[in-house]
Amino acid sequence: MRRFFILWASLLVPLQAYTQTVYISHCLGDCPELSHPQNEIIIRHLYAAAIDQDSGLAEWVAFRVLADSVGVASLLPRWWQQDNLSQTGVSSVQDDDGPGFEQPDLSDAQDREYRVNEISFAADDRGRLTPVSSFAGTPYWDELNYLSNMSPLPIALRMGSWSRLDSAINELAQESGELHVISGPLYSFQAGGDSGEYLGPSSYFKVITDGESIAAFVFDKDLPVHAHHCDQLSSLQLIENRIDRRLFPSYSNLEAGNWAEKLGCSR
Repeated sequence: MRRFFILWASLLVPLQAYTQTVYISHCLGDCPELSHPQNEIIIRHLYAAAIDQDSGLAEWVAFRVLADSVGVASLLPRWWQQDNLSQTGVSSVQDDDGPGFEQPDLSDAQDREYRVNEISFAADDRGRLTPVSSFAGTPYWDELNYLSNMSPLPIALRMGSWSRLDSAINELAQESGELHVISGPLYSFQAGGDSGEYLGPSSYFKVITDGESIAAFVFDKDLPVHAHHCDQLSSLQLIENRIDRRLFPSYSNLEAGNWAEKLGCSR
């Protein structure tokens, strides 16, 4: 327990608080830019998340996978918890002026839905942007059940190529020792649109780097469960163009090369 406390918790404190410079170990250099200056950044032991002020959901999460952090997650409880660090994110308290969330009665499969800012999506279509399997070897894995880590990930995607990429990342981290990952949703147009209807993410991205090389993936929300994660290879530039902001503001020389081959992909 002490070893992991030093490894994760101590690295989250400001290193130069008197100059208001804060280093977050989950991010490679600076954390990704925000879509709006009022969006929150939540820092947990295992991940950092930027919470969109309008949807109440994460616009990105950043985390660092280590060889010792990976573990077996199949028997760990998966029960969503309110994140009390968030003021604008998903909450367990209903509020007419803000986002709300209701934990469903899991005994009745016909009455299971989540509500975010009056947005409803089926209970099956939500998942963790930071995967439990990457941190099941730590004492802090339960943090990944916080709502700041939740996204409306369709079950076919979550159980298919998205999960297979997570497994490839875990295997590579156990070989290389450390990987930085940034993940989040992509929207084809503004949530709400002209009709005011919530449209949700059209796809999701995941970018993996060791600080020198990089691999980027984009997953369409309608991917079938049998789709291969290597078929979703993309580029950092494409993702940054989609979101109109930089994911690695401190780095301008990350090269793709053939690094994706380390994740089981070849072209």
